[in-house]
Amino acid sequence: MKIVVVGGVAAGASVAARARRLDEFAEIVVLERGHHVSFANCGLPYHIGEVITERSRLLLQTPQSLRESLDIDVRVGAEVTAIDRTARTVTVREVDSGRQYTETYDALALCPGSEPVRPPLPGIDHDAVQVLRRIGDMDTIKARLDAALAATKAGERGPVRTVVIGAGYIGLEMAENLHHRGAQVHVVEMADQILPPLDREMSVPVEHHLRSRGIELHLSTAAAAFAPRPDGGVTVELTSGQFLPADLVILAAGVRPSTTLAVAAGLDLGEHGGIAVDEHMRTSDPHIWAAGDAVETLTPCCPAAPWRPWPAPPTGRPASPPRTSAAVTPATAPRRAPRSSRSSTWSPAAPAPPNAS
Repeated sequence: MKIVVVGGVAAGASVAARARRLDEFAEIVVLERGHHVSFANCGLPYHIGEVITERSRLLLQTPQSLRESLDIDVRVGAEVTAIDRTARTVTVREVDSGRQYTETYDALALCPGSEPVRPPLPGIDHDAVQVLRRIGDMDTIKARLDAALAATKAGERGPVRTVVIGAGYIGLEMAENLHHRGAQVHVVEMADQILPPLDREMSVPVEHHLRSRGIELHLSTAAAAFAPRPDGGVTVELTSGQFLPADLVILAAGVRPSTTLAVAAGLDLGEHGGIAVDEHMRTSDPHIWAAGDAVETLTPCCPAAPWRPWPAPPTGRPASPPRTSAAVTPATAPRRAPRSSRSSTWSPAAPAPPNAS
């Protein structure tokens, strides 16, 4: 059994780990287009805020640690660009070199996650407008914030001004941490309350707390444009007619499922645009499973409810390909073939020389 997992952060790493526990002898390959796997994405705002001071604490696993602990072949900087369902192969592009190769699979798990919503607004591609999704995003935001705060401390400029677009969970966590660093914070939310998924009775006390801390809330309005400023920042124009100067803008307007790969492969989508899966997280292709932010599944509390987006279970036990037959025991199961005989056109890069640092 050869299992290929597309995506190696939350759901993808959980699928790979669970698959290994179910099948000691499977060949498991994880393909992650980013350069980090299994990181603590909930901690990203708190490293920006220097509540979590050590960046390394966010990196829960590495390709090396997963290889050593679970014998999982994890390849970072490896983007899957196409799926051939008939041949059961995926096309992989190495992000850094551009080299392409194919990888076969017996079972495929799609865990591509979601993509930040970036409305087509004027100026939204300005360097001062950032999203927070991955370790690289965090590094970019923190570097910009650190530089601005250092200039303020040196007396070279006034207070650092920040605008957070969106008052959901990520938006408010970023507002909290920007305030903790000493920046001025404005939060913009198009709904008439913060934390729109919650009842108003729950959100109003949080609004009072934010305002008591000096965070400005702009409700029932939205960003309309971002105009560049001579100092390298932007002016955020709101639909209400207000203009907010900002050295840094955090776009936290929500996410949408990353389904480009699934759509190109002809897999069924649910009514909300996520990959449709059954109660075993199997897609419309019997050899392909999916998990994480990219899928829609039945809510566990209301099995008869319509399809809803539902992330990977917090138990770390998303769907995995079938367990090895009970008749196959460690004593009778065939050992895996040497890596050179497996169906792949990938070859690892030459190892770095010792003491290269």
